[in-house]
Amino acid sequence: MGDIDHLQQLYTDCRQTTLALIAPLTDAQLTQQVHPEFSPIGWHVGHIAYTEAFWLLGEPLPYPELAPIFRVDGYAKAERSRVLPSRELLITYVQTIREKVLAILPTITAENIRIWYWVIQHEMQHQETIAIIRALQGNLTPQFPLIAGPHQCLQFSGGVITVGSEMIDALDNERPRHPQQIHTFAISNHPVTQAEFQEFISAGGYQDKRWWSEAGWAWVQQEKIVQPLYWRSGRPHQPVCGISYYEAEAYCRFMGKRLPTELEWETAAQQGLPYQGLVWEWTNSQFAPYPGFIPYPYPGYSAAYFDGQHYVLRGGSWATHTYLKRSSFRNWYLPSIRQIFAGLRWAD
Repeated sequence: MGDIDHLQQLYTDCRQTTLALIAPLTDAQLTQQVHPEFSPIGWHVGHIAYTEAFWLLGEPLPYPELAPIFRVDGYAKAERSRVLPSRELLITYVQTIREKVLAILPTITAENIRIWYWVIQHEMQHQETIAIIRALQGNLTPQFPLIAGPHQCLQFSGGVITVGSEMIDALDNERPRHPQQIHTFAISNHPVTQAEFQEFISAGGYQDKRWWSEAGWAWVQQEKIVQPLYWRSGRPHQPVCGISYYEAEAYCRFMGKRLPTELEWETAAQQGLPYQGLVWEWTNSQFAPYPGFIPYPYPGYSAAYFDGQHYVLRGGSWATHTYLKRSSFRNWYLPSIRQIFAGLRWAD
C-alpha cells in the first residue's frame, strides 16, 4: 500500500526534525514559559506523543500518569512548567509511543487512514510552535531568503473559482472543496519587505491613530508597540516578520491598499503566487467554516475558533513543514498575536 510507505517516510522525517529542534536546548529552556500564550517546549513535545497515543494506540495509554500533563484540557499553560517530567522520562515517553505507533503502521485500513495523516500534521504544526518559542527565547533566529525586485501588482480576473481540498490529508477546515464567486483583484508579487515597512515606521505610523482600527489603536497604545517583533536592522530585503493583524491592517491603510481575502490569496496561490512560504500572510478574512463543514477528528478541533475573533493566515513560513505549504491550508490567530512568523502581502 503506497500510503503506508508514504506515512512511514513522513513519520520518520518529521520526528527527526522535532528531535533536532530540541536537541540543543537546556533543561531550563525545555521547561521555560516565555509568553502567557505559549506552553513550555517540553509540554509541546509530550503533547505530540500523547496525541499520537490517544488517536492511534487507544487504551491503555503508555505512561498513563503522564496523560493529565499533556492533555490540552489538563493543566493551565501557566502551570505546565512545574509539572513536566524530567528530560529523560520525556524522551523515553516520546520514543516508546513512536515505536508502538510504527509497529501498527502496516495495519492501516482505508477506513482509518485519514487519522494517520491528521496526527502527523499535528506534529508538524507543533514543530513550528517550538521554533516560535525558541525565537522568543533568543536561541533561534528566523532565516529568510532575500526578496529581489520592486513590488508589482499581479492582476486576477473575477469569476467562479474552486477552493478547499478533498485530499485524504486535508484538515476539516479545508473541506469541502467548493466553488466561490470572486471579483477582479490585484495582489502584490511578494510579501512586504523590511525596507518597505520602514516607510511606515519612519512616518510615525505606530503613533498615528488614523491608520489603525479602533481595536488596533487601543492595542498598540496599551502594548507600546513601535516596530515588528522580529525586526532585524540591516536586512532591508527580508520580509517583515512578527506583526499582528492590527499592524498588517494599519500598514495597508497607510499605503492606500488593503489585506487580501483568503479566497483571493488562494486564487493567486493556485496560479503560482511568487515568494510563498517565507512568512505567514495575514488576510482580512475571519476564520469560518466552509459550506458543508464537518468537524474532524473531534468537534472542537477547528470549530472552537469559528468565533468571529480569529483571522486567517495563509502560505506558511520559513519554519513551516513543507508538507503543510499547500494552497488550501488555513492558519488562524487572534488579531493581537505577533509572536508567530507572520508578515503580509497587500491587495488592491
